[in-house]
Amino acid sequence: MTSRKFRWGIFGTGAISTKFIAGLETARDAEVVFVASRTLARAQQFVAGVGCGRPVEGYLESARLGGVDAIYIATPPSEHLAHALACIEAGIPVLIEKPMAMSAADARCIAEAARARSVFAMEAMWTRFLPASTAAREQIAARAIGDVRMVSGDFGTSQRPELSNGMFNPQLGGGALAHLGAYPISLGQWLFGEPIDVQAMGTIGATGVDEVVSFQLRYPKDVIGSFQVSLRAWGTDGFHVMGTHGVLAFRGTIVRPHGLQISSEQPRGYDEAKFGWRDRMRQNAFVHRLAQQLDRSGRGTGRRQPHHYAGNGYHYQMDEVRACIERGDLESKTMPLGDSIAVAATADRIRACITGERRSGSTA
Repeated sequence: MTSRKFRWGIFGTGAISTKFIAGLETARDAEVVFVASRTLARAQQFVAGVGCGRPVEGYLESARLGGVDAIYIATPPSEHLAHALACIEAGIPVLIEKPMAMSAADARCIAEAARARSVFAMEAMWTRFLPASTAAREQIAARAIGDVRMVSGDFGTSQRPELSNGMFNPQLGGGALAHLGAYPISLGQWLFGEPIDVQAMGTIGATGVDEVVSFQLRYPKDVIGSFQVSLRAWGTDGFHVMGTHGVLAFRGTIVRPHGLQISSEQPRGYDEAKFGWRDRMRQNAFVHRLAQQLDRSGRGTGRRQPHHYAGNGYHYQMDEVRACIERGDLESKTMPLGDSIAVAATADRIRACITGERRSGSTA
């Protein structure tokens, strides 16, 4: 006996919706029923391009139509609260593109509505569900690199600051922190807990959004995080976790890792009486010339662990939504609503640092 297809409705016709639909090809027996946009013409154009779904005009109207098992909300962040509440009021489970909301207060409002109506809701932080991310969490918990002391990551892209690009439009919830910072904030919290201290600085561009943000987070158990996100400078898009016995790094980008690289090294002791020929050899000019010729960087290559994802990686979160709904769970254990509220609260604190810095700078 074959199971019925899981039916998705989609709010929004941007690039992320295209990626979501591509991910459905790998998802467990799923289909797109409709795609909603502000205008019917835009919905029709999008549906013609992706080749699936029924075009529908209007988001609130789409929620009232029903006929789906869940709705993926991929509209601008400024619209997430209203669109999520409309779906929840209609009794339809929601997967809300990150960031789930513009503020912790809005995220809390969505969570309270979902719990009050007993409707499933989840933030679409798809990176948490990738095999490499899961493996990283397991390796850290197993103390593969000892006690973690530091974590770092960056995510940067260089784009022209144009209001037509939603990332640069403050009315649509633009900014580097909202669109890119959600990844390191969410990953760091998932791995090390909610930050207990936040420091940040950033630059506000001509369109009024934060274009470059650097923030430091202190987690429980004395773990310090350092992160940078940018809309105006290319980043290495890396993620590194540093411990007393080694380093764990994502292979691939911070948003789409496909494996891990783990370098192990024992803590060093120092005994001045034993400072002898080995230490003198390390300072030998020949040794340094050889090291430069070998061009080895950092802590060495370590051991590589492939953790490849299927398709484009988006289907893991879709399958999580389906599994939770079929079990009757109202929240995901991997991406619970409390986590989304806490991530939004950290983003609020980072923004407060940036705006406070800007005010103090303007009055100096």
